Amino acid sequence: MDSHDLFYSVTRKGTPGNPDAQPRGMEAFTLLEILIALALVAILIAASLPYLYDAQGSSEADRTSDAMVTRVQEIRKESMESGVAKELQLSSNGIAGLPLPGGWSLQLKGINDSAFHPPQRGETWTFSPEGICQPLELRLSNGEKTITLSFDALTGQVLHDH
Repeated sequence: MDSHDLFYSVTRKGTPGNPDAQPRGMEAFTLLEILIALALVAILIAASLPYLYDAQGSSEADRTSDAMVTRVQEIRKESMESGVAKELQLSSNGIAGLPLPGGWSLQLKGINDSAFHPPQRGETWTFSPEGICQPLELRLSNGEKTITLSFDALTGQVLHDH
């Protein structure tokens, strides 16, 4: 092998000792390998989507229940500061202008109730000027998840949140 053949084999095939080797820097993935990798990524995304949607719906309901607790505290505070009884409007779609996320409903259970029931039309929750209210449990549910809030009569604070 003369120097011309050696130069030709190095520039054309890569290495002088292995004339059939590919030149360096020319390694690549085959189309099949790329398609397999994309298919695996698509499967992982498809498997995780239901959990992401569920987490989003749950966090929406958690934010709504937190907003309801805040609204109850605000109404109680307003009644104590003003010295006038205040009422909180209850409906199956939410309380006092706080709508529930889509697919969620509100039920309540008072001290004399044996089971949860939807609020009746025009039903209110009254807070006295002293800040005292009827003990009440609110249940938010969408068929899959349920959040129950139990309120104390004297403080209006949540006793149970589950």
